[in-house]
Amino acid sequence: MKTGITLRTENPLVERPGLGPERVIEMVIDQQAEQDLREFVQAWAREHVRAGSLEEAERVAVEVSRIVGQAVAEAALAETPAASYEGCSRRCGCGRKAQFMGYRPRTLVTLVGEVRVKRAYYHCEHCHTGVAPWDGAQGLTRRCYSPGVKAVVAETAVRMPYGGGMEFLARLTPLRIEESAAELIVQEVGGRVREAQAAAAEQYLSGRVPLPTGPPVERLYVTLDGSSAHIDGAWHEVKSGAVYAAQPGDEDVDRSGPKRYVSAQEPAEDFMARLYVEALEAGVHRAEEVVVLGDGAEWIWNHAPVHFPGAIEIVDYWHACQHIHDLAKAQYGEGSLQGQRWAREHCTRLYEQGPTPYRRALRRMKPRSPEAADKLRTERRYFATHAHRMRYPQFREKRLMIGSGIAEAACKVVVGQRLKQPGMRWGHDGAHSLLAVRCLTLNHQHDDIRHFAKAA
Repeated sequence: MKTGITLRTENPLVERPGLGPERVIEMVIDQQAEQDLREFVQAWAREHVRAGSLEEAERVAVEVSRIVGQAVAEAALAETPAASYEGCSRRCGCGRKAQFMGYRPRTLVTLVGEVRVKRAYYHCEHCHTGVAPWDGAQGLTRRCYSPGVKAVVAETAVRMPYGGGMEFLARLTPLRIEESAAELIVQEVGGRVREAQAAAAEQYLSGRVPLPTGPPVERLYVTLDGSSAHIDGAWHEVKSGAVYAAQPGDEDVDRSGPKRYVSAQEPAEDFMARLYVEALEAGVHRAEEVVVLGDGAEWIWNHAPVHFPGAIEIVDYWHACQHIHDLAKAQYGEGSLQGQRWAREHCTRLYEQGPTPYRRALRRMKPRSPEAADKLRTERRYFATHAHRMRYPQFREKRLMIGSGIAEAACKVVVGQRLKQPGMRWGHDGAHSLLAVRCLTLNHQHDDIRHFAKAA
């Protein structure tokens, strides 16, 4: 039977700092080869398979596909020994020559099960180092898992707890991965993601590489917030952000387009650089208008002007309203109807007229208790600092979003749903790596995950 399967290499992706050009391999099976395969398998099944129900037929088909998959993989790798041979010697990393020692077998765990392959092995007598060049070319490490397996395990593990994720994976595939192995895979893949992100930030910020090209963006939102997770034995803030282009929404208010998430437990300066790189990938430098939207956290507004100069800055309206209600409780007492009415009226005025009427009311207010006096001083500073970020009537005229619900949702979706389930405790490296892969997964950057599953 003539070969009817070809692998066509294309390069549709733009090279990105820290990632490089990604080679996309497309498998093409011609119609005749597919027909030959179907006829062969159907003839085999008529002779060997008996199924009394749909369930039995499905189970048999799945098991046969596993066996066939292993056989195809092993046959496809049959030429590896000759292809991996680089001559009687090759240059070693120490500068000397490593001698060819023969072809050594290795068992790999692949997406179709265990596959055994032989490849050329070289050894350097000077530094006593052995190497199989083919392993490096395939992106393999000392672990037995193929990059394809690592990518699938990593994506599964960032979507659900390690134990349940690996159990679920075992039901759907031939893979049997221990929890501890899954954790190491996520740390390996996530570590490469973080290294690439750091390299991209350094290259972009230093101006050593050109900014990403693409179509113009009318309006781009950058929204961010913080939440807590139990890391290294204590509760720490994990910062999360989302970048998205505005799309026409109902009632003359923007709605979000596809979101790109970023999340990490790190200092604000480092996180803002990470968020800036994600915004560059989304086209912030090509945007006619950039909007930064967040709550009143100082770290947000101390660093936002550095990376997003000239952006429209908006403090979340509902966060500002919470400040009004908190002052009402301190001034009028918990549960006071007068206080509730006072807070509602000022929230409405803030929405319709901006912060000026409320700031005037704060100047006239006479505190009724020491607690109210402390709270009043805090609120005067807060609304004075953020007054230009609370021009809600003008923002609404431009159909701008004035609530940071997407940032709060990012904290829940990225961090809360995976890191804050009952009883979960994390080390920094484990959480940092998992968040890196989880963001790529939520951003639908599956090709990038497959890229980072390969060792350099």
